[in-house]
Formats: sequence, C-alpha cells, structure tokens
Amino acid sequence: MKLLVLSDIHGNYDTLERVMLQNPSVDAVFFLGDGEKEMERWRLEHPTAHKRIYSVRGNCDWDSQQPTEGLAPFCGILFFYTHGQNYGVKMGTALLEEAAQRAGAQVALFGHTHDPLDDVRGGVHLFNPGSLSFSLRTGRACYGLIEVTADGFVNCSHICL
Repeated sequence: MKLLVLSDIHGNYDTLERVMLQNPSVDAVFFLGDGEKEMERWRLEHPTAHKRIYSVRGNCDWDSQQPTEGLAPFCGILFFYTHGQNYGVKMGTALLEEAAQRAGAQVALFGHTHDPLDDVRGGVHLFNPGSLSFSLRTGRACYGLIEVTADGFVNCSHICL
C-alpha cells in the first residue's frame, strides 16, 4: 500500500497539482492542513481522481470544518494524523507522541513546522513530510511517500522538489 503525505501548501496549487499527477498509483492521500482551499480545488478540477483523501485542518485553514486530528488503519498499522499546532510540535514532539500512544497508533503524521522529519520516539514512528510551499530546512518544497507492506513494515521517504 502506498500513501502520499502532504502538508502546508500555503497557496502553492501548481506544486500540489504536479505532485498529485506524478503519484497516480498511491492508494490514499493524507493532507495535514494549511491549504484546504487548494485541496478542494484539486478535488473539483480532478473529479475522476478517486483517491481517498484523509484531511485535517491546519492553523491557517480558518474557516475549515475539517477535524483537527484523525485515525486511519492500513495493513494493521494505525496512523494518527494532525496538523500539529495543538501538540506544540514547533517546541518538540512529546505531546504528539503521547497522543499517538493514547490512541494506540504506531505512526503519527504531522505538519506545521515545514521541517521534514522521519524518526521513532517513544515507540511511535513520527513523520512530517515538510511543506509543499517550502521546507525551512531544505529551502525546497517537500512531501512524503509511505509504503506499508502486508506484514506491517512502514517505509517513509521524503521527496524534495
């Protein structure tokens, strides 16, 4: 199973469209907030792209009706996903790790920092795809791809444009 992970689009629709079109074989998309209007535009302009999109609102999605977090299972692995502002991720990931553990999730996906991260802390695999507008660390737009095997192996990677 292949999962596309996007966050922090911040008006960069052209990059969103490019990334979505370059990844037609993914099984689902996680959108981690800050660009809900761009995601909605994608859905309207590409109505035949029937990918399941798991979305949460970010701190810049002011008029959003999306939840701030969610859970989704893939191949026996439970994913906790959020934008991250409610867990203080710019100051560290301890609160996010605790929330994922309480939910029984093995993987926590988050955005907000614009900084790509792939690490295991407190028994939780933490993954931040970076930002489709720009990554603070790389200076480029970044997104994530996750492969989950049938036996529950999770392989995360970053793609920076």
